[in-house]
Amino acid sequence: MAEADAANRGHRFDLAWLERLPAPLLVALIPALASLVVFVSLPARPLIFHVIQKLGHPGVFALIALATALVLVRRDPAQLRWRDYLFAFVFAVAVGGGTELAQIVTHRDPALADVGLDARGAFCALCFLAALDRRVVAGPRGRLARGLAVALGSALAIVIAFPLGYAGAAYANRAANFPVLFVPASALDLYFLEPGASSREAAIDTEARFVLRVPLAARSNSGISLVEPSPDWRGYGRLLVDVTNPESVGLALNVRVDDRGHDRRYDDRYNGSFEIAPLARRVLSIPLGEIESGPTSRRMDMAHIQKLVLFRAPDGAPGTFLVNRISLD
Repeated sequence: MAEADAANRGHRFDLAWLERLPAPLLVALIPALASLVVFVSLPARPLIFHVIQKLGHPGVFALIALATALVLVRRDPAQLRWRDYLFAFVFAVAVGGGTELAQIVTHRDPALADVGLDARGAFCALCFLAALDRRVVAGPRGRLARGLAVALGSALAIVIAFPLGYAGAAYANRAANFPVLFVPASALDLYFLEPGASSREAAIDTEARFVLRVPLAARSNSGISLVEPSPDWRGYGRLLVDVTNPESVGLALNVRVDDRGHDRRYDDRYNGSFEIAPLARRVLSIPLGEIESGPTSRRMDMAHIQKLVLFRAPDGAPGTFLVNRISLD
């Protein structure tokens, strides 16, 4: 008992301040937080919004797990019951599964991966809660228990926060490369790249000499999209697209540019068509004046370019092409 009392005196931070929160408030907090996941949705663009939306899952269910655990531990503050922690974790994950099903009402698809994010957040929060629990850290092994709880919680926190850090690094890399819009020199350069809408199964990979090999599926409009290139193209004269056709037949390559105001109509964007000779490398030099006048009923907003797409003409054959570099000049 003396050792436990000494450990408690030496443990400066515990649950005392959290245990003062009213139980009704904690109980009411759970459905309020769960409703955020169901009904609050950030725009898909810019991509950083999507990352923040996904981070909301572990954040919300960390709070739900904490609220549940605090309601349970106050029933007997003097006795440690690990089943309270286990129940709080299972309950939070179950609520997470329920919110995924409830998203059908808001016309969003349920995602098992999101339940995994919920579980990470709940377990991370409970680890840090255990590190503050005077009942856990009391006794001769209290310091070891607290260290283990902090280590597990910290590791999970790093895993949870990694997508946000990686997104930040990709945006910083994009800014540092400008006026180069794309060059496949590192994994960060691929962050804003995605397969074309008709070829989601197409793999994207870089070769040793830093070119991007784009397989062309046996479908129309197969290619790649550079979403969220550096958006402000004002002050430059030309878009340079350096591509290679490694095939023994010619390649009809289309270039599409959208701005922020694009209304999804074909004639409300820039559309260019170019022929790449067999076994040839070509730099497509497109005056930005042509791109600005691409929409038929307005001028393109050159300060807010949103997407650049390279895709094969609808009647083209399967094959491949290489992207060496895309830049402004």
